Amino acid sequence: MRSKMITVALLATAAVSISGCKRAATGQVVAVVNGEEVSLSELNSELQNAPQGGDKTALRAAALQNLINRKLMVQQAHDRGIDKDPEFLQRQRRMNDELMISMLGNQVTKNVPVPSQTDIDAYIAAHPDMFASRTIYPADQIVFAQPEDASRLKALEADHTLDAVAARLTQMGIQFARQKGQLDTAATPPELLAQIKRLPAGEPFVLAANGRVIVSVLGAPQVQPINGDQASRIAAEAIRRQAVSDIAKKQVEQARASAKIEYQPGFAPADAKGGAAKK
Repeated sequence: MRSKMITVALLATAAVSISGCKRAATGQVVAVVNGEEVSLSELNSELQNAPQGGDKTALRAAALQNLINRKLMVQQAHDRGIDKDPEFLQRQRRMNDELMISMLGNQVTKNVPVPSQTDIDAYIAAHPDMFASRTIYPADQIVFAQPEDASRLKALEADHTLDAVAARLTQMGIQFARQKGQLDTAATPPELLAQIKRLPAGEPFVLAANGRVIVSVLGAPQVQPINGDQASRIAAEAIRRQAVSDIAKKQVEQARASAKIEYQPGFAPADAKGGAAKK
């Protein structure tokens, strides 16, 4: 009899445990998808990306369905073992790193002060190409994919017209396209702008970035100054960006100064004296 009573008690306990594990869409849980909860905080976070205005009830319903669809797709990915795939794990680590760095940046820069009007006026005066002398140059351009051997681009130095560049690329077997563009001195780094201004009129110049090469020839300039409140807003944002950049650079320098970094032979960067760096 005692044995049967213990068995019955164990079964009852198991039944309670199973019942206790069953999730329900109540309180802070707005839905349950195959046993996985969708919380109210998740829904509120999803609504932050919703368009402004409109019917709030409809927006909330649509956001919840989007969340449910995402949960279902993630569950299918788990079923296929994608969460164990080495490529997934590597990309997940990178995304986690980037998110952590972004949130660290937000934390350490949230107290960056608003620039004073004196600082704003000084910045505007020090950057005439961005403001009082801001100029737009129309540009004729040739665009092509950057070749694997970047040294091939050195041949373009002998070409002094865009047509000569086109002929050279054709000779080299490099496909290209011609397009119209522009150069805005307000959005061009000062060092680059200084180099471009030193070129003879009509001389092509080459810029390579993000796997593309753009060869440009500038046309007649059009002065379009930025002043007043617009200039002040742009200057204030530029000052803040520079302050944030300086803080980020200092954070990296401090972290490296106190870090212990060990390299496998052959992977250490060369120091200023040509030897292997210790950090």
